[in-house]
Amino acid sequence: MLSTIGHRGPDRFGGFVNGPIALGSARLSIVDLEGGAQPAVSIDRRVCVVFNGEIFNYVELRKELQRSGVAFQTRSEVETLLHLYLKYGEGMVAKLDGQFAIAVWDGRGDEKLLLARDRMGIRPLFWHRDGKQLSFASEIKALFALRDVTARLDRRSIIQTFRFWTNIGETTAFENVSQLPAGHFLVIDKNGEHLVRYWDWPYQEVENPILLESDDAYFELFREKLNDAIARQRMADVPVGSYLSGGIDSAVIAALLHEQKQGENLTTFSITFDDPEYDERAAQTVVANHFGFKHSTVNVRSADIGAAFPQVVWHAETPLFRTAPVPLFLLSRKVHDCGMKVVMTGEGADEVLLGYDLFREIRIRHFWGRNPDSAWRGQLFKRLYAYLPQYRNPRYFNMLLDFYRPFLANTGDPHFSMAVRWANGEALEGYFSENMREFSTGNNPVAQLEPWLSEAYGQADDIARAQNVEASTLLGNYLLSSQGDRMSMAHAVEGRYPYLDHHFVEFAARLPRSVKLRGLRDKFVLRNALADQLPKEIKMRPKVAYQAPDLKGFFENGKAPDYVEELLSPNRVRDVGLFDPDRVSMLMKKARTFDLARVGTRDNMAFVLMLSTHLLDELFVRQSSSMSAKVPIPATMNLV
Repeated sequence: MLSTIGHRGPDRFGGFVNGPIALGSARLSIVDLEGGAQPAVSIDRRVCVVFNGEIFNYVELRKELQRSGVAFQTRSEVETLLHLYLKYGEGMVAKLDGQFAIAVWDGRGDEKLLLARDRMGIRPLFWHRDGKQLSFASEIKALFALRDVTARLDRRSIIQTFRFWTNIGETTAFENVSQLPAGHFLVIDKNGEHLVRYWDWPYQEVENPILLESDDAYFELFREKLNDAIARQRMADVPVGSYLSGGIDSAVIAALLHEQKQGENLTTFSITFDDPEYDERAAQTVVANHFGFKHSTVNVRSADIGAAFPQVVWHAETPLFRTAPVPLFLLSRKVHDCGMKVVMTGEGADEVLLGYDLFREIRIRHFWGRNPDSAWRGQLFKRLYAYLPQYRNPRYFNMLLDFYRPFLANTGDPHFSMAVRWANGEALEGYFSENMREFSTGNNPVAQLEPWLSEAYGQADDIARAQNVEASTLLGNYLLSSQGDRMSMAHAVEGRYPYLDHHFVEFAARLPRSVKLRGLRDKFVLRNALADQLPKEIKMRPKVAYQAPDLKGFFENGKAPDYVEELLSPNRVRDVGLFDPDRVSMLMKKARTFDLARVGTRDNMAFVLMLSTHLLDELFVRQSSSMSAKVPIPATMNLV
């Protein structure tokens, strides 16, 4: 099992075996490089802990335990977790500040296994149980290393991903494999499974709002709190670098991290593209030169997307709706090759500080809906998507306005905020086969999502509801997984996310909405809190969504790579049985013969969804090894 995920922790394999119990760890050494070996086992060998990730407050927790008489043998996080569990049991989870997946075997009295995942879902954790055994792992492929765990695609997950662009809750791409949701822990004992939500995404302005006398006061407090988050997440006994996307989110993180390093040059990394439609190197260079960062880039050609896509899907283990994870996979390889293990990123700022166009779109829909016959209110959408060339095309823009018109009036739909996005997703289901369409009639993905939304969802307004849906779906299960952990840990690189420090998230929820979203100006407080430090062109730069070539990455001069032609051939499509062979063939023909600049968003999304789903079938169900990544295997297994 460990050898299949050796890329996550190539420094040391460790294990504990006691009767029917076996726990193992593939370690990436970042804190207490010599003393942090896993697993950690109690003196009587009845309690054992393994974990992946970081506990940012472990030093404080260690001191607390020492004051109560606990004697430590190391200064490691894992030993702290062991003693914390021995003292508090399941109550330890809520005390942790970090990004983690933890497993604790407790063989005392009524034997049980505790599995816990961090609040945001930064570190993954999957499990499987049948009548004979229970298994868990950081990646699903480790479960498939067991002879009794069979890979079968879960059709519910495919429907969810077409609708929401990701799976939800406990669902994974595979039947009988569950994921532990973010902010939950699971207790498994002789009485079954007991799932507990120990943290919930906070709704803004609901409790204890922060009321200050001026914008400047908010800016000062914001900077202080974000600096605190970065300081907590700097914890490492190895160098910490940073990603630079070209946007303000990553620029602010890099600027504050550089400031905290007190003159020591910060190492930064960026993605550039040959295709100017996706390239942001000009903005990246402005930031890097302004601060004097030691800057490295990875240049991505369109053909690189198609070449690396099978390995990316192998690591992601889920259907993908766009190719954006591929450049991040290539970037983390660059970080690894530069000898670094830890990088900070700007992920999470849009969810926490209302930066997505989705939130501004809701405001425009409300405004336009009060006078749906207005000839100019819909024109406000141009302010949201000015960076997209098709919005400057009058014909395209008028078609877009016609699409929005049915979604202006809220007639009591609790999911009004997501209606436009979900309608786009539902339209993609036209690619389903007849059997899949029949199956989908009894599997409503919205009903499957609702139990995972916050308890206060019904009392919130539309913007707060959209924020909660984003946090419950795309954030943990796509941005922090397919674009985050799975791409960085593919090359043994750990991502850190200061905007998703839970103390900072809870602070930001208490800020008045006008401090975050002022009219149609997104992330108002972020853009102004460091105004005196950032280059002016970065502070004023409108949000540009990170994208990569989709169909363009697979079709060059009308020809796709051989594996694409095979996996999306009519025979293979019929054999897998999920999609309509005629619709797939029509899309392939369009991609071969049309100017790809004229291919629509849905075309791109449908292609990537179907290709990635068929790659999952090829790699895991049919177990093709030709497209899987090579996995480093340490020479020894260290048993404790």
